Amino acid sequence: MSGDTFNSYGSGHQVVMNGGSGNTGIVTGGRATAAQAAVEALRLELRELRGTLAPDAERTIDGSLPVLADGTRPAAERRAALPAISGAVAALGAAAAPVRDLIEGLRGLLGG
Repeated sequence: MSGDTFNSYGSGHQVVMNGGSGNTGIVTGGRATAAQAAVEALRLELRELRGTLAPDAERTIDGSLPVLADGTRPAAERRAALPAISGAVAALGAAAAPVRDLIEGLRGLLGG
């Protein structure tokens, strides 16, 4: 490995240069996509609201959030979870505004 250069840019891209030839390019990993970051923000907002929701609403969220968070599922399946979560927090009015904003952003990020 003499002459090889290994650069790691934060927890995201890793670039390996092998003396100017046979370069492997960029290996992605460790860095959240915009959708993953938005799902995590949504999860945190929903955690803050837990206890203020009706039991049925909490069950709806508990069933929908894993679908939304599963990046291996098709975007259409993930988008389908958004109205259920939005409906589950609707009764909270203004307190749910951050959740609704995140859902709108996710709808765009997931192509809907």
